[in-house]
Amino acid sequence: MQDPSSSLQTRVTTLSTRVAERFEQFRAEQSNNVPLLTRLTAHLGIIALVLIGLLLSGIQLRAARQPRNYDQPQVQSDLPDVNLGQTGVPSDLTLSAVPFTIQPKKERRDVTTYSVKPGDNVSIIAARFGVTPDSVIWANGKLEENPDALTVGQTLNIPPVSGVLHQVAKGETVQTIAARFKAQPNDILNDPFNQSIHDFKSSPPVLAIGAFIMVPGGSKPIVIRQVQYSKTTPQGALKGTANFQWPTAACISQYFWARHPGLDLANSQGTAVVSADAGFVDFVGWDNSGYGNMILVNHGNNALTRYAHLSAFAVQAGQSVQKGQLIGRIGSTGRSTGPHLHFEIIVNGVHRNPVGILQGRTPGRCYR
Repeated sequence: MQDPSSSLQTRVTTLSTRVAERFEQFRAEQSNNVPLLTRLTAHLGIIALVLIGLLLSGIQLRAARQPRNYDQPQVQSDLPDVNLGQTGVPSDLTLSAVPFTIQPKKERRDVTTYSVKPGDNVSIIAARFGVTPDSVIWANGKLEENPDALTVGQTLNIPPVSGVLHQVAKGETVQTIAARFKAQPNDILNDPFNQSIHDFKSSPPVLAIGAFIMVPGGSKPIVIRQVQYSKTTPQGALKGTANFQWPTAACISQYFWARHPGLDLANSQGTAVVSADAGFVDFVGWDNSGYGNMILVNHGNNALTRYAHLSAFAVQAGQSVQKGQLIGRIGSTGRSTGPHLHFEIIVNGVHRNPVGILQGRTPGRCYR
């Protein structure tokens, strides 16, 4: 690249030469008797143009001597301006982005065993491994009867994908298993876990009797649990209004779903539990099915509410209670992995989702 100062020097030399040529021409015209005024006008115009050229050259020379900034070019952009002062991030950190690669979770191909920890429930465990809660229940037979039947230290089988983990019985085939659990035979044949255990290269495929087989996308029928209570209503017992309130202050650790007929509301041991509506205490005491210390409140009109895993009682059987009255305290009795209230609403013997019934602001989900 040519130096701007040397280029300017060449232009100045050229202009000086032209001025000298005009001066010699002026002397020649004088000897040829050209009118003085005409000669002066013409030559002064030329000299003025030369001086203007020299002035502009000086300006360009100063501009050429300014250092160029090659690190921060002025580039127009259609993007909106961003005020880094409002981002809450130090400017020295926002100037240069640090590239990184998000590592995808490694696909599990085997059945994993998991030891239940304090505060766990089926939904939390399922979310941790990226499978549905039903899949965890189906892989652990005892949970099918009661999804809340968890104890700290209990070992669970966790399937590699969502679906049914089935133990092969004599006479079963891929086709019969797929039909039983409403799945596709090809999904069973293409599953890496199944390919590592069973002989799918044979025709027809040979299944190992007694071994597990994964049925991706499979399902089992849901049995709706009916709750019936035939106790007589005490004379003068209060009746509810069917306007239920939240029974405690807590976060939701497990929502209502097909195999979990209530809400798990987690808070510290001893947190107050109140009656969700007016009624009378139908049952108070210990429940052997896993609920531990439990209260049933009958609200009339075939409506019941259940309060389980309590640490203490504040009412007696047969006692009438007002809506919002203290009836017990949050605990972790029975089949429980941490302090929480298991709460159910039962209408005409069928469990209803409390979230769609309870009045007031719905608590947020618990995060661990």
